[in-house]
Amino acid sequence: MQKLILAIVVASLMASVTALAQTAPSTPPANQGPSAVEKEMAPRASQSVAPESITLTDEQAKGWIDKVVYDSHGKKFGEVAAFARDGSGKVTEMHADIGGFLGMGQTRVRVMPSQFKLIDDRAVLSITAEQAKALPKVES
Repeated sequence: MQKLILAIVVASLMASVTALAQTAPSTPPANQGPSAVEKEMAPRASQSVAPESITLTDEQAKGWIDKVVYDSHGKKFGEVAAFARDGSGKVTEMHADIGGFLGMGQTRVRVMPSQFKLIDDRAVLSITAEQAKALPKVES
């Protein structure tokens, strides 16, 4: 009987360790470079070319939705809501939800490519939050 109980305890411990190992966040090895997604996004996300030439695929544009928007002073004040693009994927405008609290009272504004850059995982405007409040509104 004791052997049976011991076997059950050992099996339970092994199962819990396995489950714990599966849920622990994995960190990539230090010697690995960026992932395929990061490589694909990197040239467009932190561009050294004029911001007016930002080009995104459908998948990349969807990946930017709900990313944080910062003003020119580094203050978080909104989220990316959508991108308008031409047939070649060139961004013609970005829509951002600004203001409000917990999704209520937000205003959707139109931001032109010359007024923002996509850097890492954030959209950074070249204007202040106050100036952004004066941008043209977009009906959502």
